[in-house]
Amino acid sequence: MATLSDIAKKANVSQAAASRVLNQDPTFIVSKEVRLAIRKAAAEMGYRTPRQKKDDAKVINVGIADWHSVPASRRREFSYENLVPLSQLDAEYSFSRLERGVTRELDAIIAVGIFSEEEIDEMILSSPNIIFLNNNQNDTIFDRMFIDYDTPVKRCFDYLKENGARRIAFLNGLNEEDGIRIGYRRTEGVKSVMKEEGVYNEDLFLLGDLTDNSGREMMRKAISLGADAVVLGTQLIENGVLEEYEKSEKKPILVLRRDIDLDYKKTKYPVVRMCSEQLWEITNLLIYSRLKRPAPPLKVYIQATFEAV
Repeated sequence: MATLSDIAKKANVSQAAASRVLNQDPTFIVSKEVRLAIRKAAAEMGYRTPRQKKDDAKVINVGIADWHSVPASRRREFSYENLVPLSQLDAEYSFSRLERGVTRELDAIIAVGIFSEEEIDEMILSSPNIIFLNNNQNDTIFDRMFIDYDTPVKRCFDYLKENGARRIAFLNGLNEEDGIRIGYRRTEGVKSVMKEEGVYNEDLFLLGDLTDNSGREMMRKAISLGADAVVLGTQLIENGVLEEYEKSEKKPILVLRRDIDLDYKKTKYPVVRMCSEQLWEITNLLIYSRLKRPAPPLKVYIQATFEAV
């Protein structure tokens, strides 16, 4: 079991400095580099402060780092306040967005996507308890949830073929700003699966941006090109797609996409759901266990789901 002395030695600071940083002393002034070294040492060694061991807090504050999944212009549309309540645990969760470059005290962070070392260092300053979703970077410090997206996508295409679809369109939005690319990895993954399943058609593989207007335009084009099925690659274009779909006389089979979705009610359309209820439950259990006692980081493999109507 790591001690405060171990943390101080690893971070090359005094025990007093390590204690004041880890106990979140607001009056202690120290450089960002020193604070990061102490936080990193605590994360790597699984150190918990006496206050954390007492577990007095009834509310676990969790930040969601989603800037590699949701562009800045659309983040206001997503709220995490109702993210999977866990009544079976003796704790309440409070979820909120952690903005890029912002540091604030949190009990844990759920980070969605692939992050640079600099971004990870920034997050550690907010909490050493980070769980990465859909991130294949290899390290031995943090828990990671690997999501199998290909299997439900294959089931989706099998479902469409079984229901007579032959001209299957794929609609996705891309975004690139401030060095962050959203949608590119997913697009290449779906293209690979479509080719493997024998349903790829270059004319029906439509890419736009992450706006409702782009969704309308892509849906209009897919219908005009005679698509008998349309699969969405993101929920961020869904409103525009549905507007165009509802007013069209032609009704191809429509498959929606859910990313960080908090509403698990059945939809009137088939849906590929990236983050299932089970995924969020396991994630929250990991957070809870990390705050209770240190343990080696876990790599958890879980499958996204395809839900037919």
